[in-house]
Amino acid sequence: MASLNESERTEYAALMSRGRDAERTSHFCWIASGVAATVLLSWAIAARRPPLMLPVIFAVAYGFYTTIHGRQQTRLIAGYVKEFFEGRDAGGPQWFTRLGHLEIMPGFSPSMSDWLSTGLANAVVVIAIVFAWLFASAAPRGELYAGIVTGCGILFAIHSISETTRLRQSDAASFWRQVSAGPVEARRQTRVVVR
Repeated sequence: MASLNESERTEYAALMSRGRDAERTSHFCWIASGVAATVLLSWAIAARRPPLMLPVIFAVAYGFYTTIHGRQQTRLIAGYVKEFFEGRDAGGPQWFTRLGHLEIMPGFSPSMSDWLSTGLANAVVVIAIVFAWLFASAAPRGELYAGIVTGCGILFAIHSISETTRLRQSDAASFWRQVSAGPVEARRQTRVVVR
């Protein structure tokens, strides 16, 4: 990083630290909500009650959304670094730029952890839905609660898949490119009336 001045080095170090913290926090929340969802699922199975499957879905959703938020922050920081630090000259850091070039190479498989976390979250939700319907006949208003669990589970599944798709398809560096361009004034075309 010989080409960066002292304030740029400080900003770069702070951004990288913030990215690590966001990733670490999202991992911690994902693990904690996974443990909580597993414990809640085991209690709900032991009690054989469909309403107890709702907290399972909420715990999974909390963990999933904190993970998505952390990954989105990390990608925005990476896009900022790529656009404002790596885009200037070839003498500075080039990690994110070169990683972007590597991802388009044939044979390179980018990280599938986004889809893995989505798949795991949806698997736990499907298990909660299945057990809610298995225990619905024995519980009072069991079919109503199983229906509510199913509705919440389907909504979460659709939204988690769409959020993961959106996150995977977005280019954080292009967002920063648009911001750095500044506002552009659109001039009105003058109309000439011919008589």
